[in-house]
Amino acid sequence: MSKRTNNLILFLAKAMMFFAIIAVFAIGRAYLYPQTIFYFWGYIILLLMYTAILYLVSRIYNGFNFGNVNLQEIVISWILCLVVANVFQYFILSLFALALIPVLGISLIFATQVIIVVPMSILLNRLYYHQNPAHKSAIIYGSKEKLDEYCSIIMMHRNRFIVNHVVSQDESTGKLLDIIDKAESIFFLNIDEKKQDWLFEYCYMHNKHTYILPTFSSILINTAGTLWLQNTPVFSLKTPEPDVGTQLIKRGMDILISLIGIILSSILMIGVALAIRLYDKHPAIYKQVRVTKGGKHFTLYKFRSMRPDAEHDGVARLAANDDDRVTPIGRVIRRTRIDELPQLFNVLKGSMSFVGPRPERPEIAEQYEEIYPNFAFRTKVKAGITGFAQIYGRYNTSPEEKLFLDIMYIETFSILEDIKLILQTVKVLFQGASTEGIEDGTTALWK
Repeated sequence: MSKRTNNLILFLAKAMMFFAIIAVFAIGRAYLYPQTIFYFWGYIILLLMYTAILYLVSRIYNGFNFGNVNLQEIVISWILCLVVANVFQYFILSLFALALIPVLGISLIFATQVIIVVPMSILLNRLYYHQNPAHKSAIIYGSKEKLDEYCSIIMMHRNRFIVNHVVSQDESTGKLLDIIDKAESIFFLNIDEKKQDWLFEYCYMHNKHTYILPTFSSILINTAGTLWLQNTPVFSLKTPEPDVGTQLIKRGMDILISLIGIILSSILMIGVALAIRLYDKHPAIYKQVRVTKGGKHFTLYKFRSMRPDAEHDGVARLAANDDDRVTPIGRVIRRTRIDELPQLFNVLKGSMSFVGPRPERPEIAEQYEEIYPNFAFRTKVKAGITGFAQIYGRYNTSPEEKLFLDIMYIETFSILEDIKLILQTVKVLFQGASTEGIEDGTTALWK
């Protein structure tokens, strides 16, 4: 079958799962909540509303992103989509009934939808890889810096890429072109600028899937606007700060979200604080100096997850896997991100935003800046609890990669993007890999 036919089959399979979910809700609502059905068009409008919310949330959580994320993440995404859509509809139906309707009905609807979603996600995942077999791939590198690391990452995705060649850019032109001709996907790692243009052009002309590592300048150019000077296009970098109105909206969101978060989590925070205090008789709140916008220092609040003497020698250390400094309670609250809850007070005070680059400790930031001078660019905006680096990276993501992720956030900032990142943060809570420590865990700096 042609690629177009394969894509059509996959699209129809996705549509079948999507409308099966909606059908379960429609049937369940008709039989379990008949008191909320007043007239035909009202029923249709609420069903369309449910469909729109489900579709919107599925796009935010990448529910249909088969091939780009693993199966576990797809299933988690759909469960969260169903939770959001069903909770929203529960309150809408309660509004129509002028009272809170029984929870049992919506719970049965949700359970039935999950029973449909899990096996269909597995089938769709298999269908995707059956119709999109792993590409024959080649890696062309300019320097061996981090070559082994990136090669191992690419080779981990064997269901997408089968690496047949790893060659230096210094090979003869004929050999490089021959390797490109035999491959479907080409990865360029740290290619010299003198060679990258004609290699990219050749891949583009021969319809090859091309992947390159970002650089600081490439991120800025990728997010640049276009200015036309007569018939000449000029890239315009996004150097100005957001307008005053946008900044006020963002601050208003921070105040509202932090207040709601504090109120909803107050009982949980009190319980965690008591548990930490009773465990070792030391303060539950850990205060630490961090860096925010403009390089200013502020005091960050967290629930203490380590022993009080974790850094008794004064040396800043990042947490490692199985770090013996982490207490039993600390392991639980770190894994579930509950230790971050006191930062809601930082957001309310204005020293942090809810979305922004993760604030670093001054001494660690100074070490990073010695190797990555651009690392200070992260302080162009206010530090945040969540953001690109926190969602798409991990605790043990390298400083350079965190920098690229944070710059991508800064350069693509919008209120809608912030809302999307806030919703995506919920999914991160269910992904344990995002809290993994560094391999050796002994120092703050690694290359």
